[in-house]
Amino acid sequence: MSPNPERGSLRMEVKGFALDEDSKIPILLLQPAGREEVLPIWIGPGEASAIALTLSGAESARPLTHDLMQRLLQGLEAKLLRTEVTALEGNVFLGRLLIAQPQRGEYLAIDCRPSDGIALALRCGAEIHVDKGLFEAQKKRLGPPAKPSAGEPEADED
Repeated sequence: MSPNPERGSLRMEVKGFALDEDSKIPILLLQPAGREEVLPIWIGPGEASAIALTLSGAESARPLTHDLMQRLLQGLEAKLLRTEVTALEGNVFLGRLLIAQPQRGEYLAIDCRPSDGIALALRCGAEIHVDKGLFEAQKKRLGPPAKPSAGEPEADED
């Protein structure tokens, strides 16, 4: 496996979070540089807390799961190169970790939940990538609703 990012992927940044109004499930928002659209990924509250903790720069008194994973990688002299969000099956996003083991000259691809992979990438300073086709199919625009075009009725304000 090549350590270079795939040509068919976009490098992403964590834009922030939203909350699904109906289910109250956290939504992680990933955004490529220079784009207005985001990729929304519904994640569990635990993963949302772990990601938010890392983004805030705060540390927990005891290591959390993703801290443990980071320390394991360091102890094994392995490096997380990037986390990839690769596909959507049903309503479930799929991901993988790309890990280098320089002392062995090997690269590993390990299946993961995107939320866990992103939490680990943030702790390790690794890149986050999303398949271009997946992003284009699932992207959402942030901001106020677009104004109706000519001939479309205005929305009623209650």
